[in-house]
Order: sequence, then C-alpha cells, then structure tokens
Amino acid sequence: MIEGIRDYCPMVGKCPYEPVGVKPNSYFLVQPFDSEKEEREKAIGDALKKFYGSKKYELKMSDFKISDNSSYCDICLKIKASQFCIVDISGELHEIIDKESGKKESKVSLRPNVALELGMAYGFNKPALILSRKLNGKRLIPSDIAFIRYIDISLIKFGGWSVASQKLLNRLRELVPFRPIRESLDLDNRKLKENFKKYYESLLHLKERLPSLRNRNFRINQIVYRGGRPVGIIRDAEDLIEGICFDFYVLEQEIEQLVGQLKVYHVQPNGLAQVEFHRVEGGGDFLDNVTQHCFENDTFALGEHRLELVDPEEVKKIKLKEIKEIIETIDMLS
Repeated sequence: MIEGIRDYCPMVGKCPYEPVGVKPNSYFLVQPFDSEKEEREKAIGDALKKFYGSKKYELKMSDFKISDNSSYCDICLKIKASQFCIVDISGELHEIIDKESGKKESKVSLRPNVALELGMAYGFNKPALILSRKLNGKRLIPSDIAFIRYIDISLIKFGGWSVASQKLLNRLRELVPFRPIRESLDLDNRKLKENFKKYYESLLHLKERLPSLRNRNFRINQIVYRGGRPVGIIRDAEDLIEGICFDFYVLEQEIEQLVGQLKVYHVQPNGLAQVEFHRVEGGGDFLDNVTQHCFENDTFALGEHRLELVDPEEVKKIKLKEIKEIIETIDMLS
C-alpha cells in the first residue's frame, strides 16, 4: 500500500521512473517566468559557487511552464532527484477593482507554477530555502506555510540581485549540512582547524579595536639590534596583535617623510610590542642609518616621528558579523 502511494502520479497513474535517486548537493530552483529570471538564476548560482568553492554541486531549473504530461514529468523528476529546493514566492502585483465601491486595490498573488512546484517539493520532503519580498509594501505568505522562515530579499529594489545572493549565501551557511565546508577547508585536520580559528579570532580582535586604535598615538620608544636586524619597541601596546602594520613617518628639516613601514610580530603580556621594519618606495636611507647606529651602539631612541595605522585589506573586505559566523561555524564542526 505504501509503495503504491509513493509511486502514484496524478498525471499518469503509476510513475514509471521510480525509484529516483537523489543527487547530493543538488538544488531545484522554483521561480516565476518573469523579467528577472536571468538575474535571479545568476545570483543564486553565484551564492552556491561561493558556498561550495571547488566542490561539486548542481543547480537545476525548469526552462518551461508545466503544460503537458512530459513537462510535468520533467519537473517532477528534477525535484525528486534534488537534495534541496530554492523557491522565490515573491509573487506578482495586480490591481483589483471592487465591484461595489469601484475602488482599486493592489493585491499580491502567487504564480501558479510556483505554488504547484513548492507543493511538490514539500510533498517529496525536500528542504526548501524560501525567498520572499514586499511588492508595493505588501508581502504574500500563503496561510498553509505561514510558519516558514523566509529570506527577505526586498532590498533588491535598491541593491539589485547581488543583495539576495549574499543573503542566500548566509542562509546556506546556517542551514545546509556542513560537510562541504568541512571538506573544502580540510577541517577534519585538527591543527589546520585550530590555526584557521586562531586567524579569524585575531581578525575579530582587530576589527573590534580598530576604531580605538586609530585614535591612539603609538610611538617607537626604543630600537635595539637583535638577530642581525633592528627591532622596534612600543610601550602600552597590549591592544595590538601580530600582523598590524603602521606607516612610519619622521620629521627631517621640518618636513615629514614616509621612511618605511612597521609590522607587529610579537606582543608581550606586559604591554610591550616588538615591530620589524620594512622599506617603502621613496623611503630614502633612513632605515640604513638606523640599522648602522643600532649595530654600533645596540640601542637607538627615535626623535620626532609618527605612526599611522594601516587598515589591513582583509579587515576592509569582511564584516564583523561574517567573522563571528565563521568562528561559530568552526566551533560547530569541532
């Protein structure tokens, strides 16, 4: 009896294609056939590409509406063979005229093919990522699925479909099983996982403290010669972390000049930070003179100078929330 129910098809009676195998990391896109179809498909494809990286995945979609037995079977098979569904239930806006009052009213309605394919997805027990937005201030969530957690893509009106792509990517990281991430990052490697987490914890530390660090007047308090190279010492530097860089300016003949760049490579518990010196184009021979002086005297105290914090590129490109999400994901994989 159960076998008969599973094989039943309202179009042809008994499904001739059962059993249908499910392909891992595959998605069927349920969407309206509208002017945004191409942009929508690209945005969703971009999100999946970023999520899976070099790992294999598949995005399936229908290129035609259900109009006969063959197209119905094609869509049915694609949904059955997919592990997940992505569904845009935003609907479309219609002007309705009340017969009695003659007043016009805007009403959002769900596209028939979207309603049918979403019903099929739920009927085949497929996890679905739901996209929804407001149209003219109105949103339609059918009462039968009012409980769902949807991805609000209303902001595509202002930022385009790239906004929806990022939101979908964020939800994928929350909901889809973490095996692809674990494999792509080799997070079964304990040492690599610890190093990966340490990097993002340092990034989080820096991101949170950058505003206050920019307002601090750090100075090189002393330069000593260690291991064949000059080493700068900065006091009261407990908020600094390894990898932070400063542009290094000195005042020569009342003219400020960029002479090099400093990189923090060790911060001690007592608040002393050690920095290494790097040359910059047009920096002149100042660092050579410092090195020679330190070599001869083993110490050197700088005169008038200024350190200007350099914002790391990786800090500029990532949001605080994204760093926290990555750290939480690594913890979940532990």
